[in-house]
Amino acid sequence: MTRRAALAAAAGLPCARGEEWGEQVDLWQRGEGGVHTYRIPALIETRGGALLAMADARHESDGDLPGRISLVMRKSVDGGRRWSAGRTVHAVAEGGAGDASLLLDAGGRVWCFFAYGPPGIGFRTAKPGGVTGAGVLQLHAMWSDDEGATWSKPVDLTPQIKEPGWHAMFATSGTHFATAGGRLLVPMVVLDGEKKMSARNAYSDDRGKTWKMGAAIAAVSDESKVVELGDGTVVQNMRSRGNRLVARSRDGGVRFDAAVEDAALVDAGCNAGMARYRHGGREALLFTNAASRKRENVSIRWSGDGGRTWSRAKTIHAGPAAYSTVIPLRDGSVGVLYERGEKLSTERITFARLRAEWVFGG
Repeated sequence: MTRRAALAAAAGLPCARGEEWGEQVDLWQRGEGGVHTYRIPALIETRGGALLAMADARHESDGDLPGRISLVMRKSVDGGRRWSAGRTVHAVAEGGAGDASLLLDAGGRVWCFFAYGPPGIGFRTAKPGGVTGAGVLQLHAMWSDDEGATWSKPVDLTPQIKEPGWHAMFATSGTHFATAGGRLLVPMVVLDGEKKMSARNAYSDDRGKTWKMGAAIAAVSDESKVVELGDGTVVQNMRSRGNRLVARSRDGGVRFDAAVEDAALVDAGCNAGMARYRHGGREALLFTNAASRKRENVSIRWSGDGGRTWSRAKTIHAGPAAYSTVIPLRDGSVGVLYERGEKLSTERITFARLRAEWVFGG
């Protein structure tokens, strides 16, 4: 056992296991702490360089809301090699709170957006007719100004952005970003009054004080990720039926050109990760997903032309795998938090630290 592994074992913490492409460590495993399943990875690097990882603690089953779900977090201050013990950062007395996403704003505040489902309320059981309340799946937000040590009380953003005729909406889980101008962009999924599902963006231009909802981006679109390119173009990459859909915006992510299918991005109908990488003179987009027609083979690609073409996919985990999110780390390496297993795609949530030479090489 290496000295680092011995220290981690003594502290009761998992230690990253090194590979040719980098190293990885399991943060949550099914059944730990009496929790049935941990799902839905979210990841951010704070202004101070700490990594915050969040997930759903799905207490009684692996199902979505309206199941009993709490938000749990772990923190690393050494680039993801060692992690703090897990702790619950938000639980509700009734109903559930899940599908967290994290965003770092220009002031260094870390935002956490999540869905709150009152008892019996989930994406498919909510009904139209209200903008919040006991029958509405709600979008809540909380924030931390101290690197994740403490979190504010949640605020209900639903009345600002939901239309009464919609059945339901929720924020895509994972990692989100602020534009160069400071706009906070949170990709949403809306089930409208006709039960048609579409991706949209909620956005704020005053550091989260007030929120608006953008237009539907594409028909039959689902969870999505968004980035801003150097010229201000906003690129939205969306889960759909088959390959990923891509659309571009020139007004900061509110209205979009027609979405097109990206034949290079084979997808399992699963949430993916996308981020803008800038380090050492290299600028690229990063993309992770279950690159298959079923939930397996979490892989990473990069693009040097704003997502119009992509590199060959490099496999991180070939077996069963599902949701992922990706971020560039300040030392130039790449962080990926993803779901994986040997028999099931949701057996554990793993953090992988990838060497830039491996990601961009070949």
